Amino acid sequence: MFKSRLFIKFFSAIMLLILMFTILYYMLSVPYIKGKVYEIEKTNAKTVMDNVYELIKSSDNGLEAYKDATLQARKEELKNILLIVEQYINSVNREVKEGVISKKAAREKILTQVRNFKFRNNDYIFIIDYNGRMLSNPTYDPKLQGIDQSRLVDVDGKHLLPDMLEIASKKGEGYYSYKWRRVGTATPIDKLSYIKKIPEWDWVMGTGVYIDDIENVVNLREKSIIEDLRRILKKVKLAKTGYIYIFDTNYFNLIHPNKTLENVSAKNFLNPVTRKPLLPEIANVADKPEGFKYKWDKPNDPGHFIYDKISWVRFYKPLGWYICSSVYVDELERSSIILRNRILVVAFTGLLVLIPIGYGLSRKLIGPLRELYITALKVKDGDLTAKSRLKSNDEIGILSDTFNGMIERLRFNIDTLDSKVKERTDELQKAYDELKKLEEMKSSFLSSVSHELRTPLTSVLGFAEIIKESFENIVVPAVNPDNKKVKRAISRISENTGIIISEGERLTSLINDVLDITKMEAGKMVWKCEPINVKDLLKHAARATSSLFRKRDSVMLIIDMEENLPDTLGDYDRIIQVMINLISNAVKFTQEGPITLTAGRQADFLVLSVIDTGIGIPLGQRDEVFEKFKQLGNTLTDKPRGTGLGLPICREIVEHHGGRIWVESSPGEGSTFSFTLPIIKMQIAVNTAKPAPDGNESTGVGKVG
Repeated sequence: MFKSRLFIKFFSAIMLLILMFTILYYMLSVPYIKGKVYEIEKTNAKTVMDNVYELIKSSDNGLEAYKDATLQARKEELKNILLIVEQYINSVNREVKEGVISKKAAREKILTQVRNFKFRNNDYIFIIDYNGRMLSNPTYDPKLQGIDQSRLVDVDGKHLLPDMLEIASKKGEGYYSYKWRRVGTATPIDKLSYIKKIPEWDWVMGTGVYIDDIENVVNLREKSIIEDLRRILKKVKLAKTGYIYIFDTNYFNLIHPNKTLENVSAKNFLNPVTRKPLLPEIANVADKPEGFKYKWDKPNDPGHFIYDKISWVRFYKPLGWYICSSVYVDELERSSIILRNRILVVAFTGLLVLIPIGYGLSRKLIGPLRELYITALKVKDGDLTAKSRLKSNDEIGILSDTFNGMIERLRFNIDTLDSKVKERTDELQKAYDELKKLEEMKSSFLSSVSHELRTPLTSVLGFAEIIKESFENIVVPAVNPDNKKVKRAISRISENTGIIISEGERLTSLINDVLDITKMEAGKMVWKCEPINVKDLLKHAARATSSLFRKRDSVMLIIDMEENLPDTLGDYDRIIQVMINLISNAVKFTQEGPITLTAGRQADFLVLSVIDTGIGIPLGQRDEVFEKFKQLGNTLTDKPRGTGLGLPICREIVEHHGGRIWVESSPGEGSTFSFTLPIIKMQIAVNTAKPAPDGNESTGVGKVG
């Protein structure tokens, strides 16, 4: 196999490709992966720190929500307590109404009962009247009960009772905050009271809760959250030995994986390099992406502050906490080094494995190709009996079978090619001869029939005109015009002879059209060649069609042509035939308005147009108007009379002169039929088509005559 040059090239290319891919893979991937893994480890450390930040934020938000919920619960509790007391007052009121007890006794009973009512931590209910007199308050000197306390103020100087009375009078109930002393204490603290109006007695009743009770509950909840956070962070590991720790603005370590450093002040921990307090330096890089690098010791090498370490910090302002992720720099690089070494091992192991695989693959691919190569050389030398012996169910096997099939077909085609070529040639020649014969028969038939029809038709027209003339000049003057029957007969005979003459002329015109198109298609038309002046051409066409416009007062003919137009060469009578045909068609389809003849020059061509303001032609029928025997309209109603040969004859004439004819139209807006003729300098004696003004190839012949 090593003698095969193709095998050596293919195997060498595979080995070179594998080696280059291995080297390129190492050069491109290892430095990139090393840097990427380092960044991933850094990002991981930051992400863990960010997650802890979000966890603390979430816990703090939850704590605030818990505080709000606790406060709301206490508010509801105050409402419920006053509701219970209000129900008790209502029950005493019913006793008064029923005469069980006097109103004075009922008043004393209610105040005594309320004065003795306590709940929670010595919390109580107080009652004042609308004048600001304190009627019930267990914290007051009994001597002060019933005395005007409207000037009573808290430590901030707020007048308590007037403000409470105002809330009760306006809203009937509400909350009021102030500072007050708890029973048994001397220091005023924040208190929230709920007050409610008792209109039956002209009283305002209230009770309150001290805010420190709520804060104590929240503090317990906060300690629970910190403890949960401590348990979570002790399980977090960054790289190999990195960790998360938290300290506050006083540089007090709140959470640290090292128990000896937890719940202690770290204000005096010094940076071993700068000899400055370490935590303030770390706090200075809070929320900065670069972090803070410093020297520190390792757990397995305590006291030797020679290892690079980096910390990233985030500051949570609501709690005043610094959340820090701390990791050793060499541990960040450790994962990338391990990954690099593994890539090297995998790359070279793969190289060793791919060498025998490449050899086997090269042999498997080149061997069958060599077999096909040998067979192809035999066929090239003329041995059409050679066959490939390859048999397999893959693409090479299909290629081998296809190659053998091609050899078989080649041998068969060579054996039968000559006979097939002769047979097909004879068939084509026979079909051509038959087609030519049929075409000649058709042309001869049309010509003969047209001539045979025209001869008797000429006689019919001649006799009809003689009869009409004799009838009008001899018979009509000799009869009695007063006889009604005679008068009707004269009118009918005159009308009928006119119809005979008109239809005879139309039939003559149709026969002439058939003869013209037959001669043109058969190449038997005799063409004249003479200079044609465009101005004379348009004037002649206008004179020849003037009778059509005399019958239609609402239609007029306008000529619009450029000055100094060059001449063209051609058959003057045939070009006039085209103009008359186009003008006649325009008159047929125009009820009123102008018909304009225009002439101009575009490049090396004259452009002549007939523009009408008639009914127009639908888009799908514009190409059909130049086909033989095609006419627009309904067959039974409004189709114009004729054979449908006028426009096809126009096209034959124009194309014979080296031009082209086309139509532009919109339904209801009229039509423009235009055709081109080469100017006289372009009509040289060559048998090639000339380009029309729009750049398309002309279908006519270059020379006229």
